[in-house]
Amino acid sequence: MPRRGCRASVVFAALFLTGCGPSLVKTEGVVTMDGQPVEGATVMFVSEDGNRSYTGFTDAAGKFSLAAGEKPGATAGTYKVTVMKTPKVAGAESMAPGNPDYLKHMEKEGKDAAKTSGPGKMMMPKMPTPGSAVKSELPAVYATTATTPLSAKVPSDGAVKLDLKSKP
Repeated sequence: MPRRGCRASVVFAALFLTGCGPSLVKTEGVVTMDGQPVEGATVMFVSEDGNRSYTGFTDAAGKFSLAAGEKPGATAGTYKVTVMKTPKVAGAESMAPGNPDYLKHMEKEGKDAAKTSGPGKMMMPKMPTPGSAVKSELPAVYATTATTPLSAKVPSDGAVKLDLKSKP
């Protein structure tokens, strides 16, 4: 009988210690460059240790909301912030980055490229990520965690304001 109680205690302790993971805090903001809203940019918050990242896409007003995959929000902490704006994918110019249709189009483009590729050729185009070789339409300083001057805390006091400068 004592073994059963011991097992239950171990299971309870494991559940208590692991929980459901850190809770996510709703995190929103706006990106401007020289005071004007930046549309179609990818905003990424990267934890100081580099183990967590949260992404959002700006709309026509420069507004974004962070998410971890399909889960909205970000965990509490201090983050380096990168902002990139890449050229739109061919054939999807009218779609907004972050829109599910845009992501499906990118996936289809990758599958089409895989069908026509062979040994030594690129299998699938990679989705642009901050710091990659893909050219950003914004100043390069904002594209990598190593060079960005931007940082933010979660939770924040209201919307996170990221004011980029065309000549940083």
